[in-house]
Amino acid sequence: MLSESNKNNTKSRIESGHDALSEKKSGNRLPEETKSDPCSGLGLDWSFFAKLSTPGENTAYSLHDGHLSFIETDSNCEKIWGLSTGQSRHANLALLVSDAPALKSWLVNLDPSSSGQDFRVNLSSPTNSARGLLLKAFPLFISSEPAKTRIVLKAVPAIDTPAAGKVFPVNLNLNSTHEFDGSFVKASNSWAELLGISIDQLPKLNLREIVDRADAERLEKLLLETQQDNYVKSCILRFRSESGTTKSVLLSARRDLGQDKLVIEGKNMTVEGGNPAMDLLKTSVELVNESVLLLMRVGSSMRICYANRAFEHMTGYRYSRVAGSSLAQLHGPQTNAQAILDIEECLQNQEEHTCNLLLYRKNGDSFWANAYLTPLRNESGEADYFAVILEDATEVRNVSNELAKKNVELNDALANLKETQKNLIQQESLRVLGQMASGIAHDFNNLLAPILGFSELLLTVPKTMQDKGKLTSYLKKIQVAAQDGAAVVSRLREFYRSQNSPEEFIQILPDELLWQVKELTRHRWKNQAEARGVNIDFQMSMSSGRPIMGNEPELRQVFTNLIINAVDAMQKNGAINISVSDQDGSVRIVISDTGTGMNEETRTKCLEPFYTTKGKLGTGLGLSIVFGVVQRHHGTFNIESEEGVGTRIIMEFPAVKQEYKEEIDLDESGEMRSLRIMLVDDEEVLLEVISELLASGGHTVDVFGDPNSALESFRHKEYDLVITDRAMPLMSGDQLAAAIKKIAPTTPVFMITGFGDLIKDSGEMPECVDEVLGKPVPLDVLNRKLAEIAAKK
Repeated sequence: MLSESNKNNTKSRIESGHDALSEKKSGNRLPEETKSDPCSGLGLDWSFFAKLSTPGENTAYSLHDGHLSFIETDSNCEKIWGLSTGQSRHANLALLVSDAPALKSWLVNLDPSSSGQDFRVNLSSPTNSARGLLLKAFPLFISSEPAKTRIVLKAVPAIDTPAAGKVFPVNLNLNSTHEFDGSFVKASNSWAELLGISIDQLPKLNLREIVDRADAERLEKLLLETQQDNYVKSCILRFRSESGTTKSVLLSARRDLGQDKLVIEGKNMTVEGGNPAMDLLKTSVELVNESVLLLMRVGSSMRICYANRAFEHMTGYRYSRVAGSSLAQLHGPQTNAQAILDIEECLQNQEEHTCNLLLYRKNGDSFWANAYLTPLRNESGEADYFAVILEDATEVRNVSNELAKKNVELNDALANLKETQKNLIQQESLRVLGQMASGIAHDFNNLLAPILGFSELLLTVPKTMQDKGKLTSYLKKIQVAAQDGAAVVSRLREFYRSQNSPEEFIQILPDELLWQVKELTRHRWKNQAEARGVNIDFQMSMSSGRPIMGNEPELRQVFTNLIINAVDAMQKNGAINISVSDQDGSVRIVISDTGTGMNEETRTKCLEPFYTTKGKLGTGLGLSIVFGVVQRHHGTFNIESEEGVGTRIIMEFPAVKQEYKEEIDLDESGEMRSLRIMLVDDEEVLLEVISELLASGGHTVDVFGDPNSALESFRHKEYDLVITDRAMPLMSGDQLAAAIKKIAPTTPVFMITGFGDLIKDSGEMPECVDEVLGKPVPLDVLNRKLAEIAAKK
């Protein structure tokens, strides 16, 4: 190093050389190109100026080209200009001073007749220790190509500069490369300034030699972990300077690309100087996990003037790389344009802003970040600075996107599952319906046999009709067979009636439903069983009478499946017992059989879908569907079974209070009043049968096979009742009823149709029809309806 006296002599020679250079100028401008170094006679080059710098001195030397870009700096550059060595290589004076055009003009002209070689500039960055600087210029080489021009600037704080510490401090960037044992390979000037030694002395040092003894063990751990892992390791260690003071340094260490060296990025965390509170703020900002940026207003835009360690780790950008640039440095091809516009608007309007946007790291990888922008206002309320906090939201965003994707997949899967469930239930219903149809066909054949046999006997053997006793007996048997046929059709209707949704529960009496199911399944437990040579004793015990809330078709299918399973389990004579009883607040239904029963394995698996013991004859859906329906009805379902003994199914459903409907009490003491009735039907046989039935009750009946003729007659006669079919040519029963009501709104209209049950089940009652009766209509039902009308008359 130069002695202090030699430094002063050299500085005098520089100033005199600069004056001599000025005297040789022709006019006020330098020659267009100076081939030789103007200061060569004095032995001046950048290395000479670099050695003039003394750490801690309020003077900084820097080398620039014609564009005002920094090329080289001394160790005091950070103190004066607010830039570390690494940062300065990407910086430009035009971004640091508020009067850049005047600075450029001064460097070009260098007029010695003006106020000497000093030039005053004002700094705009809050990271500098001074807001005003005095500059002195030393041209080394002037070229017509600005990039080749070389000018040294000496910068000192202006006398009227505010006290240091009133602006946001900057941490020294301590960048170095080491062997894994801690030996320095190369380092930035900041290390030399921190330790108070010459840069030439650093390669002779080892981190182990300068670390505080109390932190030696932590240093050893850091060196060992960094050598073994590829991850960045961070910790705060204390080092001893040449003057004996202790410096706290935040170190982030990792292996280099070649994997044979240790790369360290450090920042000075020592609390010192005239404003310890600001030093503590500096330390706090460096230690937080969130990325912190400071933006400074430069002209009409906001530029980055500070970035903490977390930002460097998050983005891969060194602060020196982004200093002086805008947030656009982090934008990429997929960054949301609207988010960028919103940020620009908040910066211009000096407002707080929060957003989520896609940013890009130095290596090109994208990441999602939550950005929080807050204006930092001065005493006038203006915000020339903005604090920006970036929070990496990539993982949260990915999890959110994955959850959204899974949610869509689950919704699709649920929709498919519901559709599959619907198809499976339909398949099982069709299977049961097929079995029912085979039994119903058997029952119909049995019912048709007496009807055809006795009717043919009466027609082919006339003398049989003369025997009053036989005639009455034969007709009675034909009537019974026909009534039983109507009952079979009614039972079949229970399988094609429309089903209300599971949520649309109504009150149901389980005993009535079970009696119905018993009749529905009679062909299985009686006819088909007897065909196999098996006699089944079917017993029912009803002791409850309390209703439950449920879906009638679904519960009917439950009980039907269980009875069919019981029948299938019987290979020899046995019994099926059904009981309904009260159990506290529930109705208990027990269906038991004396069939083959189940072993423990079958009992535990029988509720699983597709599990069956019937081979190709079973779908394995019956019991699983039964279990699902019982659960939807808030009931319980239990199976007790013993192999070779039988099975017992116990179900319990929540009971409700029974609601009783008032019955109409008709006065039948006297004879029914005779009614004038209009009967309309396009089937002659039905007209004859129904008209005879009505006439037998003492009523006057006008018969019409054509709805138009009936309507014309209605215009001229008064009728107490109109009875019509629904499906007729030229005019339907609905249309006829509407026309009747238009003429005489109070005249009751009955509809007798084969679609009667479907109309009632669907709830789609024709608008102008007062009552719908299904064919065939029992005489007692028809007489009761007529009595109601007569009573009203």
